[in-house]
Amino acid sequence: MNKVLVIIPYCAEGAQGHELDYAVSGWLKHFNEDFELVLVGDYAPVGVDTFIECPRIIHRDDGNYLPHLDHVHKFLTVLRLYPEAEGFIYACDDMYAVRDFSLKDVKRLKYIDDDMGGSLLSPNAWERDVAKTRNLCVAAGLPVRNYVCHLPVWYDRDKLLEIYKKYDCEHDSCVVEDIYFNTYHAGEEADLADKWRLGLNSTELSEDELREKMRGVTWVTNSPLGWSEKLEKVLNEHYNE
Repeated sequence: MNKVLVIIPYCAEGAQGHELDYAVSGWLKHFNEDFELVLVGDYAPVGVDTFIECPRIIHRDDGNYLPHLDHVHKFLTVLRLYPEAEGFIYACDDMYAVRDFSLKDVKRLKYIDDDMGGSLLSPNAWERDVAKTRNLCVAAGLPVRNYVCHLPVWYDRDKLLEIYKKYDCEHDSCVVEDIYFNTYHAGEEADLADKWRLGLNSTELSEDELREKMRGVTWVTNSPLGWSEKLEKVLNEHYNE
């Protein structure tokens, strides 16, 4: 496969504003590669190359973190349809490129902290899965660096499938990014994520502050608490300038 495969898993239920539109616009405006953009999950009328319908898996009350199992299901669905793809970029609907970038930039390792943390006793299912993943890394003699930086990442197909098989990721949830990168890229030089992104977890920045901070990064990302009409206005200006 000559084109770079970019996969965005999409669940319409969790969407805010026009996140997906701006995420897609970011790829179209700023990714300096020949690529195929695939949306997998719920349908949305955005300008992707390919849409693959793949409903969210049914909830299981078995202690697993459903979004992690669902992503594995979606990626396996896409890879079965692209047997020639050596790998792919995993991206989200709330990552917005605001400066030109290449595949080399995506492949550059990025991390949040040298310890992923988490707590098995947390009422938050994500935190429990993080702690579970940390224990898996320790048991395997791997580092416990936190690579979940909310930025596009590159997965090698064979290596990812090896992780899925070894840890039964289809049925037993974990933070795949952390196991993958701590397994195959342990000890490699990496950048702190904030060198590359403006990560928004609140709406406190003004429009002018958003514009100013965007000038120094390649991506803008937001958590559910970071989405705002101000952000939507600034992104709309950027993609229509």
